[in-house]
Amino acid sequence: MKLLHATTVPATLNFLRTQPALLAEHGIEVTLLSSPGEELESIAAEEGARAIAVPMHRGFSVGADLSTLRRLVGVLRRERPDIVHAHTPKAGLLVTLAARIAGVPLCIYQIHGLRFLTTSGLQRAVLKTTERIATTSAHRVLVVSPSVLALAEDEHVLRRGKGAVLGAGTINGVDLEAFAPESLQDGAAAVRAELGIPADAPVVGFVGRLAADKGVADLAAAWARVREEHPGAHLLMLGDPEDGDPVDPAVLERLERDPRAHLVGHQPEVRPYYAAMSVLALPSAREGFPQTLLEGSAMGLPTVGSDVPGVRDAVQDGVTGLLVPFHAPDALAEALLGLLHDPIRRAALGAAGRRWARSGFDQGEVRERFLEFYLRTAVERGIPLPTAAARRAADGAPLLDPSPSSTARTR
Repeated sequence: MKLLHATTVPATLNFLRTQPALLAEHGIEVTLLSSPGEELESIAAEEGARAIAVPMHRGFSVGADLSTLRRLVGVLRRERPDIVHAHTPKAGLLVTLAARIAGVPLCIYQIHGLRFLTTSGLQRAVLKTTERIATTSAHRVLVVSPSVLALAEDEHVLRRGKGAVLGAGTINGVDLEAFAPESLQDGAAAVRAELGIPADAPVVGFVGRLAADKGVADLAAAWARVREEHPGAHLLMLGDPEDGDPVDPAVLERLERDPRAHLVGHQPEVRPYYAAMSVLALPSAREGFPQTLLEGSAMGLPTVGSDVPGVRDAVQDGVTGLLVPFHAPDALAEALLGLLHDPIRRAALGAAGRRWARSGFDQGEVRERFLEFYLRTAVERGIPLPTAAARRAADGAPLLDPSPSSTARTR
């Protein structure tokens, strides 16, 4: 069986890390397709998958998009995948259309978030139309979280009943052994020493692109109050500035001048930085299912997020963290200050977050859900199963061990 994953840019393929290896064990050959770049080749090599580069523009251009569509049809006719799984809006639009034209037996589109939510006018109309075409063209639609599924249906970009969320959401879960806080204390101490953060100082953390939609300006405004009312606190921010969705330069300049705010850019190894934090904040305007909040919970950190679709699936309000209204810096500051002043509550929320991550988001279990979904939908579409799965079916055994955690949930 041949499966082709398609994304607009190579970086998005990072969300699929470790999945191709499991699929290969079950006889599924994986190909990764995206715009060209060294990252595409390196990810494919690390995952033991093939790479195909097709330029795709993230913007809207009729001429360029039609040219890309024709090229994609040719690629799919040549490759003849059994399953195409498209991610991100532009790849979702072009690859699902190309897959239907090329006669691919099973075309899946996965919604990772709804970009149009923070746009207006013509751009919003174009992005909504793009999503609607992708979900209509696909045979099956997966959505990365329950609240985004509900919103996609309410916004009429997805027909009710067509979309599904696997388990409780997320694209790849979290490696609970790798994100084990007790094994990262030496790294946390080294990070604090390097940045000049005292060992006992409470630290507000942020991990993500420094983009306007991520609520960076709101976090900066909340931090201005937190730093005054809690003189020992520090702010630690990981991520590079986003050119396509820039934060006001004055906001970043104020943070960079603050000796207690530490902007360390993108870090390929984030775990010691999580371990150096006391609370993790994400006041985002829109998300699919924020991986950073899941990783923070796995690390035993209390999380504070904006009460918007996607984020509210990754924070159990009052249990693993706190939800605050979007674009409300004072409410964000109140939540952060409350946790910084209450180490006992921080510890309780963090411990609950670790249990929650373990209960439904273990990476191995998430990978199994995707494998089961591919096999079951392949059967529904009349696609021959890989030898190992076919033998199990012939013997009357289930394709995989059935359990509540491995079922596809629909609305």
